[in-house]
Amino acid sequence: MKKIYKIGLVFTFLSIVSCQDFLEGTNENPNDPTNVSPSAILAPVQTTLASQYGGNFSRYSGMFVQQIEGMDRQWASFNNYVIVGANFDNDWSLLYVDVLTNLNIMIAQSEENGYNHYVGVGKTLKAYTLLLMTDFWNSIPYSEALTGVDILQPTFDSQADIYTEVHTLLEEARASLSLSDGGLTLTGDLVYSGDTTSWTKASYGIQARAYLHQSLLDSSNYNNALTAIENSFSSGTEDMTFDFVNGATTAAPWYQFNRDRGDIGFNSTMNDAMIALSDPRVDLYDGDGLSTFLDDTDTHEFFTIDRSLALMSYTELMFVKAEALMQTGGSQTEIKTAYLAAIENSFNTLGLSSDYATYVAQASVNPTTVTMEEIMTQKWLALYTDPESFSDWRRTGLPALTPNNGVAVPTRFLYPQTETNLNTNVPTVLLTDKVDWDTN
Repeated sequence: MKKIYKIGLVFTFLSIVSCQDFLEGTNENPNDPTNVSPSAILAPVQTTLASQYGGNFSRYSGMFVQQIEGMDRQWASFNNYVIVGANFDNDWSLLYVDVLTNLNIMIAQSEENGYNHYVGVGKTLKAYTLLLMTDFWNSIPYSEALTGVDILQPTFDSQADIYTEVHTLLEEARASLSLSDGGLTLTGDLVYSGDTTSWTKASYGIQARAYLHQSLLDSSNYNNALTAIENSFSSGTEDMTFDFVNGATTAAPWYQFNRDRGDIGFNSTMNDAMIALSDPRVDLYDGDGLSTFLDDTDTHEFFTIDRSLALMSYTELMFVKAEALMQTGGSQTEIKTAYLAAIENSFNTLGLSSDYATYVAQASVNPTTVTMEEIMTQKWLALYTDPESFSDWRRTGLPALTPNNGVAVPTRFLYPQTETNLNTNVPTVLLTDKVDWDTN
């Protein structure tokens, strides 16, 4: 992706709210939307979504699957699973108000004016957001939500219904992207700079992720995922990537967190696994390897100030392909080809291409027969602090993890306290309850 050095549009809609959150939008009233240019809506929406995916969703999921560790103050408590609904208030609000509400405005206005490419991108991002939310919260308000003051206590739609909507949105998105732009060129796009072909490929990648999550409910979804992958990325150059910008308030969310909080460090579970495999990526992931990331804020090689954050990657899709092939009777040749392509792309993305051959020459990495344990372990290592790692672990139980506290690792987010206070329809849940697709 081309790095965007000027995102002034973002500040039209967004303001800093806390050291834990990147940006929060100043939103149009959904009951009285003004005629805002869709490009002026799109940039802030993408920024907020990327900031959430690479922010608290990344931190909590990375902590749960023991890639990173809360070591001081508040995050030391979180590391022992002392977590309450209020910890998710901002995340819920940002995704509903700053992302979904603004996307609805952009989509509605674009449909009215025939701006097909904005409709397609809007529906792709909406599907991505709903998928993220249901994967962490299970049932969520949707069919009665996003209506302003018309319905103040919306019911919660089932995860099955949300997944149906995700697939519908992605199909509709591709239909819109295949049409003309309707007289308005797609601008304000901080992900693909208006490239509709790339957006179409990304939509298939998102769908492959969704099908994989549903595979425990219906094994035919492994084949569905394989079909989607064939229409998605053909290399890492096509990744769905958001580039953050060097600046006090526009820096990547992990950099901002390390600078302002710094109470998280590298987890010994992942460290030990990587050392055992002589994995050179450990030196990029671990900071100084001794303490929290606070002291490494400006020297950390992974959590950089202008980090390029992959919202969907070729690396992920090749691991999905390897798993789906294994589950559908694919040959070892096919499985290994996808598996090694995933590892190689991870190394290439991190600037370690010269280390790849030595790494995969190890029998512990590249055995004669690749098993699910190798696939999921290597995916866990490659998708460092990617929220998708949490979904992978919940689906497969790999890698095997020992809880930091109690008898079970958390398997979901709690509903935010603000929603519980205001909506009597909020289900009562525990951190160790499972989302509906998690039948493992």
